[in-house]
Amino acid sequence: MDYTINNDSTQRNVNMNGRLTFNDHDVFREITKSLEETGPSKCMINLNGLEFIDSAGLGLLLLVKEAAGENNISLSITGAKDQVAKMLDITKFNELIDIE
Repeated sequence: MDYTINNDSTQRNVNMNGRLTFNDHDVFREITKSLEETGPSKCMINLNGLEFIDSAGLGLLLLVKEAAGENNISLSITGAKDQVAKMLDITKFNELIDIE
């Protein structure tokens, strides 16, 4: 999985591309560490470029949710489609993280 993080005046934007699996746990350490830095109090995770996610990938998103909560950052997800949207729906992920 590839990702970029951009901050604007109102929110932090994390854009993900590719496949999100257990193999990306090191990458997620970087993402969660970025939430500890001073910046906007809102974080939007854009999954538009993500083509696949497995259960471990969902768990990694929960680690981001935990880090955001510890740093008083509101977290939401946008752009999920195809298999990724189906996984979020099947697991009722919207009950855990705001999905736009």
